[in-house]
Amino acid sequence: MKVTDDEADFYGKKYWLEHQNKDLGFPNIFQRAKLDLTDRNLHWLRTLLKYKAPPSKVLELGCSHGSFVALLRQAGYEASGMEMSPWVVEYAQETFDIPVLVGPIENIELEAGTFDAVALMDVLEHLPFPKDTLTIALDMLKPDGLIMIQMPNFPGVTTFEELQTAHPSFLGMLLPDEHIYLYSQNAAQRLFQELGAEHLIFEKPFFTEHDMFFVVSRQPIEMISKEDAEKSIETPKGRFVQALLDQDKQIKSIEEHVKIIDEDRAARLDQIQALTKMIHDLQAAAGK
Repeated sequence: MKVTDDEADFYGKKYWLEHQNKDLGFPNIFQRAKLDLTDRNLHWLRTLLKYKAPPSKVLELGCSHGSFVALLRQAGYEASGMEMSPWVVEYAQETFDIPVLVGPIENIELEAGTFDAVALMDVLEHLPFPKDTLTIALDMLKPDGLIMIQMPNFPGVTTFEELQTAHPSFLGMLLPDEHIYLYSQNAAQRLFQELGAEHLIFEKPFFTEHDMFFVVSRQPIEMISKEDAEKSIETPKGRFVQALLDQDKQIKSIEEHVKIIDEDRAARLDQIQALTKMIHDLQAAAGK
C-alpha cells in the first residue's frame, strides 16, 4: 500500500489521473475535488453530525483530494487526513489548505486515544491487512470515539454463478488488484466484534445499490439531538455549510417529488394502454 514511487506504484499518480477515469469510468481527481463536495461529502457530514459535533477531532484515512476534510473543517471540526501518495497529499494540501499526512498509518506515530472519529470512506476494501489497520484506528480513538465507514456491500451469495445471476451489477465491484476484501453486513459486524468493537449502527449509504455505510465503536453509541447538531454549526464558517446542507435537502426533496410524478405517469400510461387494448379486443370481437 505504501507509495514510494509516485510515477510507478499502483496508488501513485497514474491511479488518480488515468486509472480512475480511463479504466473505471470515474471522474479524475481534479473533477472529484469539486463534485464530491456537493454530494457524498454532505451525506457523510450529515451522518457524522448525528454522533459527533464540532469541534470534535476527526481523522480521515484515505482522504484522496481532501474535500471531505475541508468540509469538516469548514463546519468546525478539528479534521485532518492521510493518504498514501505524496503527490495526492501535496495536491490536497494545496487545493484545500488542510493538514494531510503521508501514510500508511502503521508508519506514523499518533498518540492513542486522541480522536473522536476516524473515517474510512471507500478505503477498507483496499487494505491488505484490514485487521491491523482497524486495530490501530480503534486505538487512536477516545473511549467513546467511533469509526465511520463506507464500503461495498457484498450480496449474500455463496457462488460466483449465483452472483452473476442474482446481482450482475455487483460484478463491477470485483476488482482483484484493488478490492482485496469484500464484506457483507454480517461479515462486517463479525469483523468488528473480533476487534472488540461490538456497537455498530448501519446508516443509509449514499450509493444505495452497492454500498454499506455505518458507524462502529467499542462503547455504546450515543446520538446527538438534531437541535444540538444544527446549533453546533451555527458559526460564521459553519453557516456556509448550513446553506449547503439546506440546499442539498431541498434538491433531494425535489428529486423525490419528480420520482413520484414519473412513477404515477408510468402507472397511468400502463392503465391507458391496458384499456386501449381492451377496447380494441372488444371491437375485434364485435366485428366477427
